[in-house]
Amino acid sequence: MIRQPALNRAVLQLMVGAAVFIGASAAQAQLLYVTDPESGQSVSTTSTVSRAEVLADLKIYQESGLAAAERVAEETGLSNSPALQAARQRYAALRHGERYAALVAEYATRRGTKA
Repeated sequence: MIRQPALNRAVLQLMVGAAVFIGASAAQAQLLYVTDPESGQSVSTTSTVSRAEVLADLKIYQESGLAAAERVAEETGLSNSPALQAARQRYAALRHGERYAALVAEYATRRGTKA
């Protein structure tokens, strides 16, 4: 004979436990873990960069060609090639230009947050 109420209770407890775990994980999502260079220990710190800024930076990194240039440099061992230097300059120009600011505003608007 199968005990349905006990099974339902176990499933309910499992679901509640998962919800509590997910809630706790979401609350810690804003924490950033870094390694302290002096002690070598992992420490947590609150991020100072918004998600919109991170997404905009990634887009600029890709658009500038720096992502591809770094991948090629890693594969070939040419860490200071003219192509890599040019991509770094394009990235810096885009990162400090209007394109970056426009992307941050766009991503912030999509998420419903302030830029």
